[in-house]
Amino acid sequence: MNHFFTLLIFLLINSGLVFAQKPNIFNVPLEIDLRVSPKGRLFSVDTIINARVDTSINIGVWQRPSGDIIELCFEEGFRSTLTNFIFPALANFDNKFSPYSLVINEFNLSSANGFNRFELAVLFCRRNGIKQIDSTVTSNSSNSVRHLIPIYKADIIVESSGDSDVNNFTELIKEGLSRVFIKFNKYLANPKSVPPVYSDFSTELAKASKDLKLTQTTYDSIRTNDDNLLHRGQFRPGVYRSFNDLALNQPSLTGDMLIVIDEKKDFAVLRKPSGSRANYRFFCFSDGKNLFINTKLYLNSSLGQQYAKVLSIGRYLLWIDNYLTSNEMATRAVLGVVGSVIANSDRDCIALDMQTGGVFMVTKDKLPQMLAGHNDLLDELASMPNKKDEQQQFLLLDKLNQRSRSTATR
Repeated sequence: MNHFFTLLIFLLINSGLVFAQKPNIFNVPLEIDLRVSPKGRLFSVDTIINARVDTSINIGVWQRPSGDIIELCFEEGFRSTLTNFIFPALANFDNKFSPYSLVINEFNLSSANGFNRFELAVLFCRRNGIKQIDSTVTSNSSNSVRHLIPIYKADIIVESSGDSDVNNFTELIKEGLSRVFIKFNKYLANPKSVPPVYSDFSTELAKASKDLKLTQTTYDSIRTNDDNLLHRGQFRPGVYRSFNDLALNQPSLTGDMLIVIDEKKDFAVLRKPSGSRANYRFFCFSDGKNLFINTKLYLNSSLGQQYAKVLSIGRYLLWIDNYLTSNEMATRAVLGVVGSVIANSDRDCIALDMQTGGVFMVTKDKLPQMLAGHNDLLDELASMPNKKDEQQQFLLLDKLNQRSRSTATR
């Protein structure tokens, strides 16, 4: 009877994974909300320029508790959605407000293991001698910048905890935009005493830089081969604050880091000069030879920040660790030791998608899509006696990575 009850609980907890169909793309709704307009508003916005480095429709990544990676988008497109949201709230009624162009340099949502973050970087500009700028242009067009005079720059970070849902993503975006508009309005009200720059990024990095005795690093806007991770084939040493830092191979903090590595388990921790653990939520760090990924990206653990050693570089970054979904952790909590044995093995092949920034556990069902276009590797997969073996999965994907590296360096 007890055995039957245990099995029944296990099946109930995991039944959602069996029948639920997970989409690959989730459209974040953003309806008009006039409350984002600051009190005593002194400006209007009539042009929005998408100047993000990645001008795709993707606005972020949602890592579901099951391990599935969902790309976050706006259904009507990036600029169209923001135009429809911002223009009504910041309209120029009776032409009593000075019009500004809003240049968006960064707009990124991320969600994993109950931690949600929205990063927004914008530049308010005044137009130089022309009435209107083509709002469809991007940063790749010199015409989009040539006629703009920068007035105020703001970088905002909004974070929340708890399970992610539609409202959570929408509210993060609204709060970020609302804070940006309030900051700009305060500057316009008193430009002599309020600085023309506000940055949560700088504040966050400055604190980490001071605690770790590292240097904040800036890079030239002109990219070189060193900024291409696959082409360079080597990580720049330093701390990478975000996936964008990693994709550009540009660590935000550099200097003499105190890294303690467990060579047997392929893990590392970053420590302060005093020896205490540095519990900043960095994306990853590198000693110039190896890269270590924050396990908080895929583990909801009460332990401090621990980093797993990347074992393969290419289309995917690969390493071996124990990947637990929230369902599996719930199973362990309910069933105890027996549930631990049922729920998962101790080792999994884990991948970071270098195109989306998503982190996921490699499974036999995901492998065919990951190997698409490489028939010989698909044949090798088909002949594998145990497609669930993490070492065999790793070796197969490492072959794929070797090909992507050789292509990038030609």
